[in-house]
Amino acid sequence: MIPSVLRRSALPLSLLALLTLSAACRRQVVETRPTIPLVREILADKSGPRMQMLRDLQPKPASDITLIGSDFACERLAEQFYFRDLKDNVDARFEEDGLPDFSGETFACIEDSLDYRTFVAAGQTEELRRQTVMRVLAALDTVVHISPYDLEGLATKASSKMIVLADPFLAEYGGFDVDTLLQSTGCGIPVIRPIELMIDRAFEEGGRWDLSVGIICDPRFADSRIYERIFARKAAERGAKGASCVVMGVAERDSVLHHFLSDYLEAGNTKPLDAILIDDLAVRPDSLKNELADIVSVMNESSMTFGRLISRNFVFLDTFDSVADCCYALLRENNLFTHNIAKPQVSVYRPVRKPESGDGSIILIPGSYVQN
Repeated sequence: MIPSVLRRSALPLSLLALLTLSAACRRQVVETRPTIPLVREILADKSGPRMQMLRDLQPKPASDITLIGSDFACERLAEQFYFRDLKDNVDARFEEDGLPDFSGETFACIEDSLDYRTFVAAGQTEELRRQTVMRVLAALDTVVHISPYDLEGLATKASSKMIVLADPFLAEYGGFDVDTLLQSTGCGIPVIRPIELMIDRAFEEGGRWDLSVGIICDPRFADSRIYERIFARKAAERGAKGASCVVMGVAERDSVLHHFLSDYLEAGNTKPLDAILIDDLAVRPDSLKNELADIVSVMNESSMTFGRLISRNFVFLDTFDSVADCCYALLRENNLFTHNIAKPQVSVYRPVRKPESGDGSIILIPGSYVQN
């Protein structure tokens, strides 16, 4: 766990691969479809405070890396960022140097106890899009309210130099509106969508129009169809009509890959998998890699059943490594590291309804706030 004192209230890639990864982290080209009324309202009010905040806003080294999503996803990502040490902090070689790769950085977690699936289940997808935009606006603002009853906003925080939408529902339903707003105002803050990073990389590394992908997700999301929706959209963007994905949530934490492949076979699937994407932060990728080595070994009987489900150029991709590689590439390419020799810091905020607001607007309060 992250040491409590640091919770403030308020592989090696070639140059070509690094450039590809960095490009994948950048905002998508905005599609020509209607955005939500909130975005249109902000864009129409040329002199309004939100327009003034966003107009030509560019990332600055002193700003935060902001994670937006559930409390579990934000805290697990922040914990892994805190301890990550894969590279030399001077020249970026893949060599541990005793300093965290994100030394000196602050990770601001905008954490929700909300289950975003409920918006979709209730047919309130426009409201989910609106909630996503409001959380991004809060990430870019510097105002913090010390309690849910603070009307003025008596505390402050840093703005964001990049934002991670750490929930597939926020990313899929609100990502377009966020992109539209930021591109239309000249705001250059990158917004990262983890599952799309992995899907893009799977296509780039697989180089196949009929890519076959497995996705291991949190069991709560297994039947939501959100991953199938995202994958189908990304495949359509590439004209990959033969591409397919199978999504499963594995409740057992031992032999995860064996369970996944067993369920894959039982469901009648026989197509070899080109990649497995791990979007479950409770799953340890290294344990799956160890399982894979056993599965494909001709010394084991499992190679006769499960081994044939693994393609020759098979790859594992997981959420944290994909996001961390993306953030690191953006920071290094754009000279956005703080260059402070200090352990990473973590700030936690919670979005709550704005006092005396009838439109569902939100404010941020410190994660340490306790109701008296």
